[in-house]
Amino acid sequence: MATEDRSTLELLRGSRIIAYSLGFISLVAGLFLLFWPSRTAHVVGVILGILFLVSGFAQAAEAVTTHRKGSAWGFLLVRGLVNLALGLVLIFWSGAASSAIVWLIGLDFVITGVLALIASLMVGKDMGRGSLVLHGVISIGVGIAVMAWPNSIKYAAAILLAIALIVLGLIMLGSGYQLSKASKALA
Repeated sequence: MATEDRSTLELLRGSRIIAYSLGFISLVAGLFLLFWPSRTAHVVGVILGILFLVSGFAQAAEAVTTHRKGSAWGFLLVRGLVNLALGLVLIFWSGAASSAIVWLIGLDFVITGVLALIASLMVGKDMGRGSLVLHGVISIGVGIAVMAWPNSIKYAAAILLAIALIVLGLIMLGSGYQLSKASKALA
């Protein structure tokens, strides 16, 4: 019985440390984004750029070291080189890359809206034509707004992400506190 209590106590202590750590990191990241939302695109771009750089290097290295006749090593090499290039773009031109991504999201909304309008011409009034027309018009409007004001969209997304991270951080800190209480009660 004592070994079960000891293992439960160790589990609670480890979970408490993880909860406090994640809570603190989330809270600090959320506050950073809340007070400096304009830096969000740069920070996220650099982090993603590093991820793509490491991934691209690993893929290219694997392609070069494992190339065999009949394997798809060439595709892996191309993918690795593309990821390397994308990583460099995200690190050194993260603002332009994030604006392009936001613009593409807006374009996707416009295309979706146009497709909804086309689909509305193919269905009868009793089959939901009105909702498709409404969906199409709203999607096109949202898409145009996103493309016209990409910086505002990035700013709003940063604020929403900041709020979510702050709430998550507070929840995790609260969980860490509860785990500390449970650990003390068990000890």
